[in-house]
Amino acid sequence: MAFWWVNHKQTYTEETNGGYVWSPKTSQGGRRNVSYDNLTCCERGDVVFSYAKGRISQIGLVDAGAETAAKPPEFGSVGDYWSQEGWLVRVNWRPLRQPIVPQTYFELIQPLLPERHSPISTSTGRGNQGVYLAGLSEALGQLLLKLIEEHADPAVRVHLLLLAEEGEYTASLLDDIQSLREVPSSTERDALTKARLGQGLFRHRVAEREPACRVTGLTRQEFLVASHIKPWRDCINSERLDGANGLLLSPHVDKLFDRHWISFDSNGELMCEHEGGRDALRCWGIEGVNHVKKFSRDQEAFLSNHRQQLRC
Repeated sequence: MAFWWVNHKQTYTEETNGGYVWSPKTSQGGRRNVSYDNLTCCERGDVVFSYAKGRISQIGLVDAGAETAAKPPEFGSVGDYWSQEGWLVRVNWRPLRQPIVPQTYFELIQPLLPERHSPISTSTGRGNQGVYLAGLSEALGQLLLKLIEEHADPAVRVHLLLLAEEGEYTASLLDDIQSLREVPSSTERDALTKARLGQGLFRHRVAEREPACRVTGLTRQEFLVASHIKPWRDCINSERLDGANGLLLSPHVDKLFDRHWISFDSNGELMCEHEGGRDALRCWGIEGVNHVKKFSRDQEAFLSNHRQQLRC
């Protein structure tokens, strides 16, 4: 996943309404332009920040790589001097409830701006209209996402889940976004969006604390389950997406943990008094935990309740 910044003051409305970004393939005189060439580097799942009139007002996910396309007719007389053939990248745009003004956060952003082909001036923070599509470092992309997170509605937050997930999950999430467009009922669509958001956001918060399965030591997160310590059905709203209320576990270990056949003491040691659980651990060659470390205070608050329900 890559991060991009598009400066499209003249064509903001047409491009965000139309679900794309477009540029000519070359500048006047047939000269190559790095910020135009950047469109050919976009890949499905990349994040794009829309900047116009001094504000980042939308965030988008690339749906597909660049294709050759004629200049959009809705541009009208804008860019009359542009070549009529260009690159078009389909983008799934979502507006922010409250736009972000990069100049407000310039002290944070300035050190992370590209040395060349920066989308905004490295000295003033004003938009650089000589750059259309700029590539951003992961550090700057992550910073911008953090800045916009509090201003994002559920549909936008679905985009943010990509920070925590890769591979097949990314593909399935993009498919989900497309499917949500086709749900006729706005009530149902909101419910589905929030459910998808909840799953990914919880997993992301758990992974920040628990990067591996404590029992097996597996770090390949695509094979791990984000398991609630206190069950979803028993949680108040603030607990359901709390990263302290979860562990990343290998699927077979998760089954035992979910049934309260195993648990962990405050030091991180494995606890098991259930005969079936012991048989399973023996068959799997598990004698204890692979990573022994203490739990944080807020994790311990959830685990103490889990231990009380440990089955014998």
